Amino acid sequence: MAVLVTGAGLVGSLCAAQLLEHGEQPVLYDLAPSLPNLAERLPLDRVPLVRGDLADLSDLLAALRAHRVRAIIHTAGLLTWMVNQRPAAGVRTNLVGTLHVLEAARLAEVSRVVFCSSSTVYFGRREAPPGPLPEDLPLHVVTERPPTVYAAMKLAGEWLGLTYTDRYGLDFAAVRFGAVFGPWRGQPGGGPSQRVQALVEAAHAGRPAALLAGDLAHPGHDYVYAPDAAQGAVRAALAPTVPSRVYNISLGRTYTLRDIADSLERLTGRPLPITIAGEGSLSGYSGPPIALDTTRARAELGFAPAFDLEAALRDYLAWLARSHPTP
Repeated sequence: MAVLVTGAGLVGSLCAAQLLEHGEQPVLYDLAPSLPNLAERLPLDRVPLVRGDLADLSDLLAALRAHRVRAIIHTAGLLTWMVNQRPAAGVRTNLVGTLHVLEAARLAEVSRVVFCSSSTVYFGRREAPPGPLPEDLPLHVVTERPPTVYAAMKLAGEWLGLTYTDRYGLDFAAVRFGAVFGPWRGQPGGGPSQRVQALVEAAHAGRPAALLAGDLAHPGHDYVYAPDAAQGAVRAALAPTVPSRVYNISLGRTYTLRDIADSLERLTGRPLPITIAGEGSLSGYSGPPIALDTTRARAELGFAPAFDLEAALRDYLAWLARSHPTP
């Protein structure tokens, strides 16, 4: 029996690697995987790679049956800035694709689906919360709605999954990631990954980092290093039960990009000047800083971040030193 991971990107590839460490058989499902990045993380001779499109329910169902899949970790999807540019394509990929994952799982009698959601579902809040936010918090459904098409589809994906649990008995869980970042060859997809990549690569090379004015002025995000995001998803897939269904996966506190730059200066022992490359921001999100309460994930999944912010940045710099040595 296998675990299908949709999306062979930053988190999906690490999910596959961690599944192998747990003695599980991962199967990656992706339309256009980055083989150099996969080869760095995985023994490709041990991980089947299915080139498939979430828009095709029959292909997805065939993959589940061919590999006798018992669980799915659904990481695939277009990210905020991509959906901002192509909202109709984003809905087809992110929302209809999620529906296809749920329906294929129902038809193939898959035992559990883990949906990789996002802390952006909280970003419509009008005021800063008094402390870290729990998963089941009250929101004004009109004035505090998710602020982008991407965030709205993440919340809709959670609701679809929970409805499949109520109506069809599908064992569903969602993991709401903080702002994910981590090493990647080429440009990573997510806005937080791209911003942190700009800072880390500049610190490694000893040159100024270029950021957009809106990103630098943002009051902060709750981050999670990609291996810890994968840890949360894998734990949700393998846990005996997932009683709360929805889990926050993050560091549990907020950091600004200036905080990250300061940590990089301490780690490298040299200044990290920041230049403004333009107005606006990569994602377009605004609003108060929001930290996530990870109590449920810790208690029910055994989740605990292996990397605090400084350890994550140190690991990222070490990866760059190995893969992109400075002259």
